[in-house]
Amino acid sequence: MTSILLYQYEISPYADKVRRALAIKGLAYGTVEVLVSRRSAHKAVSPTGKFPVLVHDGRTIVDSSDILRYLDATFPSPPLAPDSPRDRALAVLFEDWADESLYFYDLAMRPWPQNRDWFVADLLAHETGLLKPLLARAIPGAIAKVAATQGLGRKAPSVVVQDLAQLYDALEAWLEGGDWLAGPRLSSADLAVRAMTNVLDRTVEGAALRRARPGLDAWSRRVDAAAPPQGLSVTPLFG
Repeated sequence: MTSILLYQYEISPYADKVRRALAIKGLAYGTVEVLVSRRSAHKAVSPTGKFPVLVHDGRTIVDSSDILRYLDATFPSPPLAPDSPRDRALAVLFEDWADESLYFYDLAMRPWPQNRDWFVADLLAHETGLLKPLLARAIPGAIAKVAATQGLGRKAPSVVVQDLAQLYDALEAWLEGGDWLAGPRLSSADLAVRAMTNVLDRTVEGAALRRARPGLDAWSRRVDAAAPPQGLSVTPLFG
């Protein structure tokens, strides 16, 4: 019998991407929640401290993109990669853009005062004990510093929102050509980008930007219908 275990931060868009992929494949799996206060407890699983991690029949795969490729190789139907070489290349580019660029809008925006309470509640949902209130005070500032180091967090909030609006406009324009981001069916590109926009839906600004773009909103609903989110970010908190 196949045994699949996912080590995750439930709030993580990368974990959301993997959970959606597992759902599409129809694979049963268990989860282990990695606590912020006890991340070192899982060093044997992820020496680098990166999560999610998939453990399948004794084999360990770290990094969400590598996990999706592993799932496609091990459980090929239905495929996550597009059929044509061009669409597969496009899916790789979309996934990398979502993982390495769009992600930092979440880091920059979620610690803002109007979004902070939801962010802390999400991140610490599984925490207990005396450390929880200390983490609640420390984490928003720590995350904001990461965003500042990357560069996006040093911009004025109004500029960050304007930049995200331009990216959402680009997605809206791209989706005028079809239902999906890379080819004629849902693929890893849709899962990666939707996982990031899904967590941005849990900001006041991100939810408003999505609602203002009918094409992007319709695509979001298509992805969610085909690969429902499973976890904290099931429903946008702000509409």
